[in-house]
Amino acid sequence: MSRSQSGPLGRHRTLHGQVVEWLGRRIVSGELANGSQLPNEADLAAQLNVSRGGVREAVKALAAKGLVEPRPRLGTRVLPREQWNLMDREVISWHGQLSDAAFLRDLLELRLMVEPGAAQLAAERATDEQLAVLENACARMAEEAGRVDADSAAFVEADLAFHLTLLRASGNQLVEQLGRLLEASLHHGLAASSHAPGGVSATLPLHHAVLVAVRARRPTAAARAMRKLIETTTDAVRRMTPEGD
Repeated sequence: MSRSQSGPLGRHRTLHGQVVEWLGRRIVSGELANGSQLPNEADLAAQLNVSRGGVREAVKALAAKGLVEPRPRLGTRVLPREQWNLMDREVISWHGQLSDAAFLRDLLELRLMVEPGAAQLAAERATDEQLAVLENACARMAEEAGRVDADSAAFVEADLAFHLTLLRASGNQLVEQLGRLLEASLHHGLAASSHAPGGVSATLPLHHAVLVAVRARRPTAAARAMRKLIETTTDAVRRMTPEGD
């Protein structure tokens, strides 16, 4: 299908990516439930207006993520969630796009386990350049929060830059890799918390507290401030989701 043709697929960098995303989002959302059978190759190709080879390659990509299992002569079935690679970038992104409340809760729990420790290390290891990026991100967040016509997307981008830089500043390559892996979902999570009532006003001074502690080379204070920041974010998100009712 060319870009000018109509069909159920949205815009994506490649046609292959469109098919993977179209199917992946439906599996993650539960529209294609655990144990259900995907339409056969010919039907999917006709439905999506792509070649059968394109469908076949997309199914292989989803199988590599643990979402489906192609079985010769039996078709392709959706695998149970515990077999999914939940740390796959695209799987994470699909959860974020769907605003999955349970997944967002799990993300916040993971952040609570990782980011205070990263802040503690950053207070010991952050470079002058990384400190400058953290300061700039905090300044941009404050600027956006104070504008009457504040752009929430710009606030979230600055917020994301702050957290990813802090993870890099830990000086631990595995923590940094985790940040890159979680970037898409972290972006959606920060967007959700920024829209929570009182979320920005509550967390903005806590971001500054983390910055002050890291800049002053106070590891314990940095970890404590980051823990408080994520706990406050969690409370704000909980109030705006059904689970918080």
